[in-house]
Amino acid sequence: MTDQPKLYSLQRLLEIDNADDGFIRDIVSVFLNNVPANATELVKAGDEKNWRSVYFIAHKMKANIDLLCINCLHQEIREVEQMAKTQTNLHQITDKINFIYNIIQRTSAEMSNDFNL
Repeated sequence: MTDQPKLYSLQRLLEIDNADDGFIRDIVSVFLNNVPANATELVKAGDEKNWRSVYFIAHKMKANIDLLCINCLHQEIREVEQMAKTQTNLHQITDKINFIYNIIQRTSAEMSNDFNL
């Protein structure tokens, strides 16, 4: 057992009326089925310097990151989204994309373990 804090929180989901265990499990399943693939697409788009795709993928991921309170990515995903949109500070974007990818992979493993999915 680890003493490290979780990378995600269910706080926002628990604030939703009628958020029962089934609902939360469904949201986590949707996250696991989509967001890791989005993170892979984000890396690929960044490697290809396809800033339009980077922008749209980051924008799409942002809602899931916020919903599951992956707070260490709150600012990072917004910075990547803005950098890609404005094509500024692109010398920093690859490190940020890789950070996002790694956190999403770790969070997904944590959720899969926590929910036995």
